[in-house]
Amino acid sequence: MNGTLPTFTVTYGNLPSGVQAADIFGTMASASTTTDGKTTGSFDITVTTPVLKAEAGANYEVGAVTKGTLTVNPRSSSGGGGGSSVSTYSVTVGKTDNGSVSVSPKSASKGDTVTITVTPDKGYVLETLTVLDKNDKEIKLTEKNGKYTFTMPAGKVEVKATFMEDNSMLNFFMDVKAGDYFYDAVLWAAEKGITSGTDATHFSPNAACTRAQIVTFLWRAAGSPEPKGTGSFADVPADSYYTKAVAWAVENGITGGTGDGKFSPNATCTREQAVAFLYRASGSPAVSGGSAFNDVAANAYYADAVAWAEKNEITGGIGGGLFGSGNDCTRAQIVTFLYRTYQGK
Repeated sequence: MNGTLPTFTVTYGNLPSGVQAADIFGTMASASTTTDGKTTGSFDITVTTPVLKAEAGANYEVGAVTKGTLTVNPRSSSGGGGGSSVSTYSVTVGKTDNGSVSVSPKSASKGDTVTITVTPDKGYVLETLTVLDKNDKEIKLTEKNGKYTFTMPAGKVEVKATFMEDNSMLNFFMDVKAGDYFYDAVLWAAEKGITSGTDATHFSPNAACTRAQIVTFLWRAAGSPEPKGTGSFADVPADSYYTKAVAWAVENGITGGTGDGKFSPNATCTREQAVAFLYRASGSPAVSGGSAFNDVAANAYYADAVAWAEKNEITGGIGGGLFGSGNDCTRAQIVTFLYRTYQGK
């Protein structure tokens, strides 16, 4: 062909596994240019990457140029100019509910390794995962670190997956559902022995959290360390479930009680108290700057605690630029605070 060759945007389709567009170089053969600038013809696209090893000379077919875009696909059979063709086959994913499935690559040659990534929706787990070849015969899967792989056969395959509701919570509480914002936190707390609920089957997420409960949660999250003494609060019986927790909290500067020699175990814990307890239990780390909440005064005893909790994404407040300082702290809220603080430890 004479003259300057036109410039195209090239779209590569169905590339063999491991081949990038930058690895492919094209040579025009018997091309022709029409008056409107569109080009048609037969092109040999030679793969030069070593990824294909013995098949490095594979030929590709190029379609007609449409709106400046050139589409490149593998030849279905051996083409002229030397080199064998590489056949690729599609890897499709069937319709799924309550989760997603992705595959890489989406088309592959026989012998290639295909990776499947499965992501259940919150509150669901993978129930079944199968890969079927073109004859609906199941292909062997290998699992490693939560990902699945299989060896591509000579033909298209389909990946099918089903998800089921995670029944883990059924072992604990019937009043905590998969869609609840505190689901993961309560499951974590139950599995760690931080809470056993308000009875055998209920967590009571919307009930107010008492001072005895929050100190006990903190103590258990810390590993239930043995305190040096039993404490001296007049309203903390020596045989209560929270006795050691309160003694530990006092020894570690987490609480000094409510005054007059009392701890007030049955009093409702406010959101400001809850965050202050959690902050002190975490060692009262230094905080730069205050919080962005309108209802937290800079000189409040809990100001650093709230700023720390906000900066560490332990709480985002109750909305409208408010932290809800004096509001009752619910059991769901305190367990969520704990989960966000301790889950990485």
